[in-house]
Parts: sequence; C-alpha cells; structure tokens
Amino acid sequence: MKVKLSILALALCGLFAFTSCDDDDNNYLPDQTVTKAFDEKYPGVGRVEWETKSGYEVADFHLSGNKAEAWFDNKGNWVMTKTEINFGLLPKPVRLSLNGGEYKNWKPTDFDKLERSNAATVYVIEVEQGEQEVDLYYTEDGVLLKAVPDDDNDNNFQPVVIPQAISDAINEMYPGATMLEFDQEKNGFEVDILHNNIYKDVYFNTENQWISTEWDITKDQVPAIVMNALQASEYKNYTIDDIDLIEKPEGTFYVFDLEQGDNDVKVTFDSEGNIKSTQKD
Repeated sequence: MKVKLSILALALCGLFAFTSCDDDDNNYLPDQTVTKAFDEKYPGVGRVEWETKSGYEVADFHLSGNKAEAWFDNKGNWVMTKTEINFGLLPKPVRLSLNGGEYKNWKPTDFDKLERSNAATVYVIEVEQGEQEVDLYYTEDGVLLKAVPDDDNDNNFQPVVIPQAISDAINEMYPGATMLEFDQEKNGFEVDILHNNIYKDVYFNTENQWISTEWDITKDQVPAIVMNALQASEYKNYTIDDIDLIEKPEGTFYVFDLEQGDNDVKVTFDSEGNIKSTQKD
C-alpha cells in the first residue's frame, strides 16, 4: 500500500510539474523593448498574453471589446494588428460593396480588420457557399483587391515583408502612392497600389525588377490617335467591354476587350495607334 501511495504521489507531482510549466508558457513576456512599444501603442489595455509566431512577438488582447493581436519585431517595431470585428463595424463602402458584388449571395462568416505598418488598412471577409470558402480583401473605400481560397489557417494574415528594392522602385515611379497588397507569385511579385486616386497593379520579376503596371481606364482617357486607329480597324463595329492601360519599360500600351455577338477579342495598341497583338477569347 505504501508503495502504491508513493507511486500515486509521484504521479501527482509530475502532473503538477507539467501544469506549472504550462502556466509559465502562458506568462511568457518578450523583451522589455517590445512590451514598452505595445504599451505606447495601446495604452490602458488590460490582460495581455504574449507568444512568438514566425519570428515575431505577438500580443493577444481585446481592443474596444474585440479580440485583437498585435505583431512586433524583436526590436519593438509594430508591424501589424489584426482585429476581429462584426459586420456593423465594417466601413459603409465595404458593406455596400459586399452586398452588391459577385459574392453577395455567399454567407459571410468572419470579419477582420488588418492594419499594417508598410501598407494601407484592409478588411478581410470570409464568405462561404456550400463547401467553398473564400477570403475577400477590401480597401477602406470598398474596392475588392483580391479573393483568396480560404485554407483554414492564418498564414494569409502574417506580416508582409516587401523587398526594399521594390519599395524604392514604387516610390520613385509613383511618388506618394499607398501600397495596399503585396503578393509573391510564381514568376515574381504583384503590388497593388493607390496612386493619384487610381488603383494600379505593379508587377516585378523574381529579381525585383519592374516589368509592368496596369490599370483600368475609360474611353475618354484613351489618346485620340489610338481611338482613331481602333475606329479605322476591322474592329470598328465591336463593342468595348473594358480598356486597360499598361506601362512597360518599352512603352505605353492600350488593351481593348471587344465583343461582337459571340466573338470576343483582345486588341493591343501602342501609343502611336499601331496594333501590336490580337487575342481571341
């Protein structure tokens, strides 16, 4: 009996030891530089729990009653805050865009506000339809930047590191531009920016070299020489669906999406009105 009691006592001691270890993990604190930076950014916050994610120090807390997490680097620089919100806290333009867009019949399930140090604030709405789940990224004025299939993890919400060469190139080419999104793709990078109140997609190769910039324009923004060339071409009786302006190192180009009945074609003109390519859809 004494042996059995001793074994039980040892087991209980082991259990208490492991419980104590878990408590120590819950009480983890990063360097004082980080905690001070947090206190300065979010003064008066009550309970805060810290953890390390992907090399960042992450504070879990509540902001105005909403669950939030703030990310800092190990030098105390704030890089991102994700706040879980409800539909009513979305900016009105975002609510209107969601309710009137292509995902209006999908069921919204989660709403997050993403504030970033190196990019503009965006709102991420998770919607579902059947077994499909998609994360919708909106700007504060309701522009849908992208729709990303949801994989049930928060990897999409980690801080984005933009190569300095790309930041420098954008600042030089488009002074005063606001960076909205940064995505690494198979053949390079795509950066969504807001420049002179125009949303533009800027593309770079894997060596951070600028490839092109694209944005939508209207007929009245197309130079007369290009519109005259279109009217003189075999596509003069086609309806214009969309026009893209594309800037490249070799020049400026205008891409027309045209249709006539069941015929869809994409025609590219250079700035002198010469047809550079045609592509049937």
